Amino acid sequence: MRFYLPSWAQCLILVVIFFVGSVAASAIFLSGIESSSLTYAATMVLPLLWAFLISRRNQAAGYGFVPLDEPRSGRFNSMFPVFAIVIVATPFLAALIEPLTALFPMSDVMGAAFEKMFDSSRPVDTFIAASILAPICEELLCRGLICRGLLTRSKPWVAIVVSALIFALLHGNLQQGTAAFGLGLFMGWVYYKTHSLWATITIHFVNNTLSQVMMGLFPDLPIDATYASVIPQPWYTIFLIISALITAASIYLIYRNYKDDQSIISFEIRPASSGEAMGRECPEE
Repeated sequence: MRFYLPSWAQCLILVVIFFVGSVAASAIFLSGIESSSLTYAATMVLPLLWAFLISRRNQAAGYGFVPLDEPRSGRFNSMFPVFAIVIVATPFLAALIEPLTALFPMSDVMGAAFEKMFDSSRPVDTFIAASILAPICEELLCRGLICRGLLTRSKPWVAIVVSALIFALLHGNLQQGTAAFGLGLFMGWVYYKTHSLWATITIHFVNNTLSQVMMGLFPDLPIDATYASVIPQPWYTIFLIISALITAASIYLIYRNYKDDQSIISFEIRPASSGEAMGRECPEE
């Protein structure tokens, strides 16, 4: 999909197609098919298929491209330190965002729907949906397509914020959307700095898997339970302070590693090779 660089209008089209897929997924869920992974796959197949077809069309027409994943380690000798940093940072960043999500409690209807989905699905099926399909598909859509496309057309902070907003919108409720926006800002920034889609997939995987583990350890807690539900005061406040320090240190390490602009991969559109295309830029629509 490297030949598909969505414009602002095309990003909107992708969002609309996603919600069309959500309607199809809801129909599958309401039909009684108890499979989280199948329901989720039905949601994502339409926007990703659309992106694939447009990319193939652009490639055949001779437009330029930007790689989806082209990691650069900066001042580090490899990407391993970057992956280690984001794996450590993700749970603590999620903890910092949590007080904001608590301001928007999930509605009873939404909570009941999520609990029914998770209770009716097998643990392995839920893991496949939340920890495998969601990180890969959502990062491909929100960072690999939307953020990457906007990085070729606007300032980095605009692309990062807009892709995070879209990521939040796709979750369909304020509580999850608030958490998704905060995490999306971090993932967009990491993607801009590293051009590593696998780095953001790793962040997404860690976050979702941690949620699955918490649900398994505390099955009696509601679907929208938080760390505050299991960590008593004053330990919860101490935990937030520690989370802030670790998150800040992690962001600083990544920033310092990529502080030199020469270490950041360019998101400029590249001409296609002679065997692929004539080397024009991607269309605006």
